[in-house]
Amino acid sequence: MNKKVISLLQQYGLTVTGNTAYGIMQGYETSLRSPSPMEQSAYYIHVNFYATDEKKQEIAAELGRTGIKLTATSSAYGLTICFPAAFAGTLVKNLPVLFDRLIALLKQNELPGADTCPYDGKPLIEAEKKRCSINGFYVTLNNDCVSSINRQIEEENRAFANAPNNYMQGICGALIGGIVGAACTIALYYIGFVSSLSAIIAVLLGAFLYRKFGGKPNVMMIVIVSVVSLILIGAAFFVSYLIAAGTAAAEAGLHMSALDALLICLDDSEFASAFYSDFAMLFVFTIVGIVIVVISLVRQIKRPKNIS
Repeated sequence: MNKKVISLLQQYGLTVTGNTAYGIMQGYETSLRSPSPMEQSAYYIHVNFYATDEKKQEIAAELGRTGIKLTATSSAYGLTICFPAAFAGTLVKNLPVLFDRLIALLKQNELPGADTCPYDGKPLIEAEKKRCSINGFYVTLNNDCVSSINRQIEEENRAFANAPNNYMQGICGALIGGIVGAACTIALYYIGFVSSLSAIIAVLLGAFLYRKFGGKPNVMMIVIVSVVSLILIGAAFFVSYLIAAGTAAAEAGLHMSALDALLICLDDSEFASAFYSDFAMLFVFTIVGIVIVVISLVRQIKRPKNIS
């Protein structure tokens, strides 16, 4: 973490360890995570406090009016703030504005701080509290709350595991996404482009419709959507060459099927070289596009684990 950022965080009572910071900021337990490669230069901040969901949403909305580009969302333990900052200078300039406004709002609404469990609003008892790591942030809870939360997580995970997979409905969604991606592949072929865009569209749309149609969002969803997208995009490439070969044969006055025309063209070494080169390029770009989306999907389907 940048030295200026570290110095700033220390001024607010936070202790920096590696890419994280934690401490009691003017009476409120606060954590910060610096960007990871997948978070695109965004800092994540969580401040712990007990309040109703309505009150949390009000404070989040007020933070959105500070004039700083940020996203604030309520959590079971307070507020999570996503703070985009590509450069340390931007962070050093705007973070004090955010912190000061945040603390002012919390105190103005007389919300309890670090001496109160942010989950149930009861006082934290020294001998009966536990500091837990939740989603990369530290949250101090009463032991009873930790047990209650873990039971809830176990019940939700058990219900998810026992829910039907609905593969057929999910595959229908994956097919629609793959067909749209295939159409994009053909369209891009005719304007002379090969890119990962088709795969990204196919997998994103396929995964969305897979879940929309009732498929279970698990590892099999990712496998099915990826394989269907890869097959249909590959088929679209083949169809594009079939159409081109058939059109060329018709213009030459030859009466034959598009497939026969393509096979004759493939006998030409120059044409065959271009065909296989384009296919290899498409395959690489498609795999890249699929991997980009799959990384995001893996994060989305990850089931919560017991807190400790």
